[in-house]
Amino acid sequence: MEHSSRQALEEIRSTLTQMGRDVTIVAVSKTHGPERIDELAELGLRDFGENRYTEARDKFPEVHYQGPLSPLIYHHIGPLQSGFARNLPGLFHWVHGASSVSAINKLARAADKYAQENPAAINKLWPMQYLVQIRLTGEETKLGGMDPAEFLNLESIPENDSLKFAGFMTMGPEDQDPIETREVFSRLRSLRDEALPGGELSMGMSGDWQIAVEEGATIIRLGSVLFGPRKGAPWKKD
Repeated sequence: MEHSSRQALEEIRSTLTQMGRDVTIVAVSKTHGPERIDELAELGLRDFGENRYTEARDKFPEVHYQGPLSPLIYHHIGPLQSGFARNLPGLFHWVHGASSVSAINKLARAADKYAQENPAAINKLWPMQYLVQIRLTGEETKLGGMDPAEFLNLESIPENDSLKFAGFMTMGPEDQDPIETREVFSRLRSLRDEALPGGELSMGMSGDWQIAVEEGATIIRLGSVLFGPRKGAPWKKD
């Protein structure tokens, strides 16, 4: 049976309404083509995520949506690495995987440089926003993320006129055990309440987003539940 993004989105929205929660749905389009972003934008989604800079670089210019939600908001959801931080301003509006001060500082400098060199491109979606990724599962396969104590011991959080600290992001356990998943999301909410009351909480993916919302997520990152199974390789322009 062919996957229906419309039906999936309707069911997610209905569940959120029943839960009485207003959250941002980031549709994670990795390996899927720009036409799928167009499709979901026409259905009323404005936020889209990619974890590979190179895939986003090729894909986003091929998105043709020009409806009432324009411009679309693009989220980088992979680990923020120092080596490519300079490439993100102008392509992404949000960065979810910030887990080192050095990488955040490089992103801040890059965002400031972009703003100075492209003043006409600065609009209501500026400044860039970033979320600090917190590691809460202890799984070796979960690369990146600060330990909660490491974050709380930071002397300051990098920011400037072009880059703002907006909140926190985490990933639940790979086995999606509901008890452990709830504990992870609850711990992130507690950290947010202590360090940045009212800040954003990006947590929850296709398999555990309802638990995340129950625990206070303000942003959920949904891929396969919206787009269907991933393709075998990153999307590339022909």
